[in-house]
Amino acid sequence: MKKKTKIFLYTITGIILLSLILFGLNNFAEEKLKKGIQDTSSQINLKYEELEVNLLSREAALESLSFSLNGKSFKAEKLSLKNIKIFKYLTDNDLEIGELTLESPSFIFNKNKKSKSSGDSSSSRFKENILVKNLQIKNGDLAMVENDSAANSLYAKFSYLEILDFQLDSSSVNNKIPFDFKDYVFKGDSLFYKLDPRHNISLGAFNIEEGHAVLNDFRINPVYGKQEFQQHIPHELDRFELTIEEVNFSNLKWKFANDSLSIENPLTQIKNANLKVYRDKLQPDDTRRKKMYSEMIRQLPVKLKLDTIRLTNTYIRYEELMNSDRSPGVVDFSTLSASIYNLSNKNMQAEDFKSTEVDVKTMFMQEAHLKVNWEFNIQNKNDRFNISGNMDRISEEAMNRFMKPAMNVLAKGSIEDMSFNYSGNHTEAIGDMSLVYKDFKVEVLREDGERKNKFLSALANLIMNNDAISEDVRQKQLEVTRDKTRSFWNYLWKMIRAGALKSFF
Repeated sequence: MKKKTKIFLYTITGIILLSLILFGLNNFAEEKLKKGIQDTSSQINLKYEELEVNLLSREAALESLSFSLNGKSFKAEKLSLKNIKIFKYLTDNDLEIGELTLESPSFIFNKNKKSKSSGDSSSSRFKENILVKNLQIKNGDLAMVENDSAANSLYAKFSYLEILDFQLDSSSVNNKIPFDFKDYVFKGDSLFYKLDPRHNISLGAFNIEEGHAVLNDFRINPVYGKQEFQQHIPHELDRFELTIEEVNFSNLKWKFANDSLSIENPLTQIKNANLKVYRDKLQPDDTRRKKMYSEMIRQLPVKLKLDTIRLTNTYIRYEELMNSDRSPGVVDFSTLSASIYNLSNKNMQAEDFKSTEVDVKTMFMQEAHLKVNWEFNIQNKNDRFNISGNMDRISEEAMNRFMKPAMNVLAKGSIEDMSFNYSGNHTEAIGDMSLVYKDFKVEVLREDGERKNKFLSALANLIMNNDAISEDVRQKQLEVTRDKTRSFWNYLWKMIRAGALKSFF
């Protein structure tokens, strides 16, 4: 046999042997991966239709897969793995993947199905350590439900989710989020949350990347119109309509600690918000005790640390129906800007825990400049606070948009200036107030809301301090007792009313 022929035969034989070895290794790797998946499937109910493994390209793919664990489940069209460290898996049983892509997945979280404890046999049997350097999820949707009920349910659609250094092991598998990660990018198309039986929350596009989060077209929508809404409430209850063009978080950080969600952000910006609130006072009173805002925040199940919140170009409209034969009274605040500092219920035991401060500038009833400064301490269980403000001239036309339909009273004249300063707690407040008015009188109307009740009007104006222009006299040491069945805003109204009544009469 010629030398060239021998070399050719040896080469062909070598290639065939190498191919057989690679084929055998590929089959062995595939079988080992299959066995690993089968072992895992006994713990997380993993199912799939087809598994492909290629040793040469270090790639694998699963078709039509699904799994469930502790109320968490998902299904997807395809899962692709690239840059698999095969020999590390064959020798150490640790699966390290360079890139994992999940296509068209659907995630479901049932919040009422409790995670099993770390000592549970399922977690103790989960021996694999899975590390994915780059995990990409494309065109997915997510649902969070309670016992398959629509109440308090959340639904979201997202176009892209990227997670860096995704790691799943026996210590993480039973956490609230059953994996650890370094960073993520999240881009979504829409979100829906059923807030309560009467209101829904929706969100348009959202983008979260390197801690910077932008949420667009945030809405709270009432399920029912104003009249039908009243048929679905047991007592007086506000009907909300809220739209926010954009919410911007500068460096959003969140995590679960001791089964509680913790959220931190240094600067939160809320742009172009529009809030409309409607209350029907003909409904039965809600006589339950109302919490002060400091108590509400103190008792939140979510731990917050929001250093600065800024609202720009906000509009607030409040309507109150007092009589079924008249239109509701209207109060509104336009071009409102506000800064809120130190909104936090974390580390409340600290001696240097900071008070929350709120600074507001707005136009009241479209014409009066109003400034309010409000400070309260979330840490303080007596709910101590200080609130002060100043408002310049407001005309009778503006005042009567609320006073006539809501109180059946017409104001004549104007308020030229008003300022107040109160300190208090959840029970009582003490403060000062000054009021300057011009030609101020009142007309008490008859039941029809149109004709003047001459007798009551004359009596009211007889006992009023009706100088043409009042002196700027400060009413000092005004005392107001809070009605604990009413909100903080009713409390503030009682403070202002106490000073006004003493100035007018």
